[in-house]
Amino acid sequence: MSTGAVILIIIVVVTAFLFYASYYVGSNVFVKAYCSVKTDKKEIAITFDDGPNPEKTPAILDVLKKYDIKAAFFCIGTNVAGNEQILKRIHNEGHIVGSHTYTHSTWFDLLSARKMTDDLQKAEELIFSIIGKRVRFFRPPYGVTDPMLAKALKRMKYVVIGWSIRSLDTVKKNGERVVQKVKRRIKPGAVILLHDRCIDSELVVDDIAKYVVEQGYTFVRPDILFNLKPYD
Repeated sequence: MSTGAVILIIIVVVTAFLFYASYYVGSNVFVKAYCSVKTDKKEIAITFDDGPNPEKTPAILDVLKKYDIKAAFFCIGTNVAGNEQILKRIHNEGHIVGSHTYTHSTWFDLLSARKMTDDLQKAEELIFSIIGKRVRFFRPPYGVTDPMLAKALKRMKYVVIGWSIRSLDTVKKNGERVVQKVKRRIKPGAVILLHDRCIDSELVVDDIAKYVVEQGYTFVRPDILFNLKPYD
């Protein structure tokens, strides 16, 4: 094999590894992420990203209340602004509030650690001003991690909560397909990722909740599932 071929193989392998390390939240290469637990208990957690949404989040909260389910909501600061009462309701009804950055910018992953930290601090201060709690749980936009984010999270003393069941509800336009995808992957210790902004979000949550309860599972908050403190 020629030297050029060897170099090309090395480049391909390194590129593939870096892609895996950055774009798979459970890789634990740059940042440790809590994505699931090994357990025999039929317990799972359900989480929501990107809210609060003025229409969908209240509807989802109604469904969660119907089944007496406690969840975690990873909120974007710019979406919190103007929806403060919804955030208060999330907190008051016993759900966990986590950070999903302030801007959720497409370019967030290209920021310096300092600018990432500034963004996270802005989100934290806004959430604190509304619920009186300093968040400790964080979910990276798109699940992407890198060395810069690792530095920012260390400064903020944040814990990354990932997932083991990605519903792809922002991609799939058919709610039933989302439900079936989630159903197929339900197992003890799993963490479901949904978004409280999709067209059929509340219907999807209702169908999933009904199925999970019928299978003898119990929904628990991520802090309970992983035995972690959600707030400082």
